[in-house]
Amino acid sequence: MQIKTIQYIGYLLLLLAGAACSHVDEITPRSYVGLLYGDTKLVREEIAQALSNGKTVPNAGTLLLKPRDDGLMVVPIDLGWVTAGGAIVVHSKKYGVVVIQEPIISRGKVAWSCIVYPAEAKPNACGS
Repeated sequence: MQIKTIQYIGYLLLLLAGAACSHVDEITPRSYVGLLYGDTKLVREEIAQALSNGKTVPNAGTLLLKPRDDGLMVVPIDLGWVTAGGAIVVHSKKYGVVVIQEPIISRGKVAWSCIVYPAEAKPNACGS
């Protein structure tokens, strides 16, 4: 009988330890910027196409992120703006980040510069 009680307590402690150490999938400022970079891909492509053809930026003004093809939600933004020159500016109060994605035209091709504040939140995917 004493062995059963000890086994029962052991299993109970194991379950409690497992529940206390459960994994929490938390979005950090750095991962938020990475998700945002992916969610703005279509906007960057539209801007790049217009600029490389010598046209004005068609989507200047409030940044409108299109729903993703995989059914996942796009990241929430507090302020999103596309400038007439094609720069994408995003601010998130929740994650405390400001992201500026700026097109650079060289020899008819568009490359993107990515500026993130704070700098620690800049993921590798965001580029230079």
